[in-house]
Amino acid sequence: MSDDGSKLGHWFAELRRRKVVRVAAVYLVVAWLLVQVAGTISEPMGLPHWTLKLVITLAALGFPLACALAWAFDVTPTGIERTPAAVPLPEATFAPPDPAALPAATAPAVQGLPAASAAPALPAAETAAAAEAPDSIAILPFVDMSPGRDQEYFCDGIAEEIINALCCIRDLRIASRTSSFQFKGRAADVREIGRTLGVGAVLEGSVRKAGDRVRITAQLVSSADGYHLWSESYDRELCDVFAIQTEIAQKMVQALRVSLSKQERELIQRRGTSNGEAYDLYLRGQAHLRDGTDTAMGPAIEFFREAIRRDERFAQAHAGIAHAQSLKGLWRVGMTQADFDEAFAASQRALELEPRMPEAYVARAMLLSLQGRAREADQDFEEAIRLNPASFEAHYSYARHCFQVGDFARAVPLYEAAIKLRPDDYQALCLLEGALLKLGRLEEHADVAVRAMQALERQLAIDPDDGRALQLGTVQAARLGMRDKTRELAQRALKARPDAFSTYYNVACAYSVLGDIDDALEMLDHAVQQGRGNLEWIEKDPDFDPLRPDPRFQAIVSRLRTLSAGAITS
Repeated sequence: MSDDGSKLGHWFAELRRRKVVRVAAVYLVVAWLLVQVAGTISEPMGLPHWTLKLVITLAALGFPLACALAWAFDVTPTGIERTPAAVPLPEATFAPPDPAALPAATAPAVQGLPAASAAPALPAAETAAAAEAPDSIAILPFVDMSPGRDQEYFCDGIAEEIINALCCIRDLRIASRTSSFQFKGRAADVREIGRTLGVGAVLEGSVRKAGDRVRITAQLVSSADGYHLWSESYDRELCDVFAIQTEIAQKMVQALRVSLSKQERELIQRRGTSNGEAYDLYLRGQAHLRDGTDTAMGPAIEFFREAIRRDERFAQAHAGIAHAQSLKGLWRVGMTQADFDEAFAASQRALELEPRMPEAYVARAMLLSLQGRAREADQDFEEAIRLNPASFEAHYSYARHCFQVGDFARAVPLYEAAIKLRPDDYQALCLLEGALLKLGRLEEHADVAVRAMQALERQLAIDPDDGRALQLGTVQAARLGMRDKTRELAQRALKARPDAFSTYYNVACAYSVLGDIDDALEMLDHAVQQGRGNLEWIEKDPDFDPLRPDPRFQAIVSRLRTLSAGAITS
């Protein structure tokens, strides 16, 4: 398209976004009716002959004024407000954080193998492919425009839900939340964002939430030239938010001219809730769920429970309970029979309400895996992948299950599939490394070790207090022989999440890899002293290989084995 054509398209897009076209059409209809009425009644009422001319003149003079006011202002539930500008964000130079230089020294498992060179923000092949294709987008965190500026979880949650809705489309590459959210609170030009993330378009927006009203503005912008592909504003009741999200996802697909299969269309259009309070509570629960540490699961479960009290038919909230309980049970953190019962009932209820919900199958599969029902878990994981082949969570969780049961060969391609779906995810890379080590594939293991550390460095540059990244970063630094870095990250992890089982567990792994046996056993004992710990995982974790001959490690394992014998298995 020529530059003039692009500018003309941008101009008409702005007219639509600011509702000028709508106002002009309504004005012309009303003006025509007034002229007709004036022409009909002027003679019977004895009005001067110039009355009709006056009405036509006033209508003509009022037309540009009405269009100008429509361009400049919006009528909202809170009053008349100036329409926000929809031009690209102010020019600014954004330099993604450079990965820390990795030392030549490596952990014993990778010693003597060449270290990979520093990687860009995304793998080069992925970035190049995305840059050429228009079917790649990034969803930025929505800006909180609420009066109290206290709706960050709500704004982030809406962006996250749109990402989740679009991730089911196999022909559309979505930048992960980790990549997109690095621009949160930063002024960066849309074209620069597109180059950094390797995407053809960027969705940005804002949320203004006041009482039971919400105003959401969204605009899809081409990262090639900064012009708008689509934009819309929604002034609705809070109960309509789920429908707004679905509409935004559908409009984005239309703007990008992506063809949907029947299965993909059903996933995008599935029902949510029309209860505003339930949805608000659900987003709060999801914010805790994304935290990823065991201490966040309790609050997440409570928010999902409250959401269900507002709307018992809210399938996603039922699935949320099952998912949070399964993560809590992953390390046997305070898991009781009642918790298992609630989790299984929640997953079953979610599937009764939405029989084709992949996340409900994933949650139930994780619960079955925890109870040693491997074959049933396999069936649910495979059904989740069949329903949504583009699901990162399904592939990642299935890979963890395979590792736990000792099927390392099957875990590797599942981890690799998850990484392909979300190239910048550090967790899948870290766990893939362990599976490769178990299989003795040392050269691949060395390459993945460096890639994992780079991904962790990028995440910690974005969010220095990310508890999960600090935990896994501690282990990764140890695997690469970075002793000082390991100690530094261990202290930061313990400070960020001092009450989390997962903190002590991962620090124990790191110290074990470094050969600091006493410190490793102290941390592991602290982690499991209350009976916490997944015995099957600990028995297979390669990071603990240096500890296995030590009687103190055997004592810890024996204690867990005794507890596991009386644990819930059905």
